[in-house]
Amino acid sequence: MTQDLGRHFLLGDIILKTWNVPKTNLFSYTYPDFPFINLHWLSEVVFYLIFKFIGFNGLLIFSTLIVVVAFALLYFKALKKDNAIPLSIISVFYLRVLFERTDIRPEIFSFLFLSIFILVLYKFRKSFTKWIFILPLLGLIWVNTHIYFMVGVATFGMFLIDHLIVNWHKLKTKKTFFLFIAFFLTCIATLFNPNGITGAYYPFIFNKNYGYAIEENQNIIFLWQLFRKETIIYFTASVISLFIFLSLNFRKTKPVDWFLSIFFTAVSIFAIRNFPLFVFGTFIPFANTAALSFKKLSPNLKRVFLIFVLFLFLWQIPKTYSLFEFGFGTEKGAEKAVDFFVEKDLKGPIFNNFDIGSYLGYRLYPKERVFVDGRPGEYPASFFQNTYIPMQQDLETFKKVEQRYNFNVIMFSHTDQTPWAINFLNSISKEKTWKMVYLDSFMIMFLKENEQNNLILKTLTMNNKDVQKVIDTTSSEKELTRLLLFFKKTGMLNEEILINQKLIANNPNSCVYLSNLLTLLSVKQDPALFAYSSRFNNLCK
Repeated sequence: MTQDLGRHFLLGDIILKTWNVPKTNLFSYTYPDFPFINLHWLSEVVFYLIFKFIGFNGLLIFSTLIVVVAFALLYFKALKKDNAIPLSIISVFYLRVLFERTDIRPEIFSFLFLSIFILVLYKFRKSFTKWIFILPLLGLIWVNTHIYFMVGVATFGMFLIDHLIVNWHKLKTKKTFFLFIAFFLTCIATLFNPNGITGAYYPFIFNKNYGYAIEENQNIIFLWQLFRKETIIYFTASVISLFIFLSLNFRKTKPVDWFLSIFFTAVSIFAIRNFPLFVFGTFIPFANTAALSFKKLSPNLKRVFLIFVLFLFLWQIPKTYSLFEFGFGTEKGAEKAVDFFVEKDLKGPIFNNFDIGSYLGYRLYPKERVFVDGRPGEYPASFFQNTYIPMQQDLETFKKVEQRYNFNVIMFSHTDQTPWAINFLNSISKEKTWKMVYLDSFMIMFLKENEQNNLILKTLTMNNKDVQKVIDTTSSEKELTRLLLFFKKTGMLNEEILINQKLIANNPNSCVYLSNLLTLLSVKQDPALFAYSSRFNNLCK
């Protein structure tokens, strides 16, 4: 379960109970009256109902089916007897791009609606179809399920311009009239949302108030420099191939093929969250032009490509499996920490970091509210720039904010990789007035030393043995690595050594873990250095 999904469940529950879509930031005690424009409320209701009656696994199956159907609609539209091979190659690359966004999110409905829009509009372009009048109805649903509804309007607009260009000499036809009417009704449909015209133009201004940068809104150049995301390689290869095939078959392409390709490539370059839009928006132009080029190949070259397709599939199966976890169930995340908070009957106010605020709100509202959650647009930009970030950069600033809000508990995901979070964890873990009471591979919790907590701190304050117990009860390499990074951030050398020793016990031939351990042992001048040095020299040199 993603940290945002819990908030969607909570809002879906509130909407069904009150028959009202909240328009303020209910879950935060810092800015409870800040305006909130919710354009995915219908998705939240659907998610909550499925989760309530079928459970998380049912919701997982539902969301997977939505994405599969969205892709299958385009795939089978493009599939012909003689283009299965190029279509398979395209699908492998496009699915790897699509895997950038595999979580359960309201945007899955946008994938389905975009596919339907493109199918209907391509069909209408070929010959008149009454299906064109389903698009305004879909637009009405879309504007209440996800902010990408404006992409549907833009796609419709591109097909309309294409129609005007191609049929400029005979525009006074029923087909043109009905196309304009359907487009007009689709635009009007966007006004039918809880916020009216404000909601309709919100996609153009949603990030104007952002005072906090999030990964999904960053451009691919910035993210490549930071993370070297493999998905960006597949996206880049797909874009280059797409425009090569469009250019090679220029005379047989349609204006709308170019409009769709340029538009969806551009929006994806500027924000990685739009990668799935590229997949669904450009699949038909790519498939059609690739098929045209494939027809020109000799039979022998076609056989070579068939072998290449088989190799590509065999190569991608283990590679994809290693990148993504498959199966049912949820990742625990902050779940155990919140269970601890509830079981020990701890009280706020809570100071938490951005990453886990939505999940805390889901689990603790209305008894407790959060300091911040994962919606940068629902807080003033000045809050992030002048309060949230500075208080983590400087302990004295934190103490001033602490006096203002009277924090009693700190709940923090130590996987937060922002420079200010790393600095804060290092500082607060050494602050004597805050006692560590909980730690796992994802979360850390501190309790304020005061009269209210004196009694419970006697039993909950963690010592070195308690921390070692956390290490001993952690088994997976992923979770151990998370703990290792936390201990490194906070300068807990002994715990770093213990983690590395456990990782080596699980991976005896890992030169990386051996090298890390040697560095740590040399700093401590530990007698075990000689034994591990010999092992490293035998294995790794």
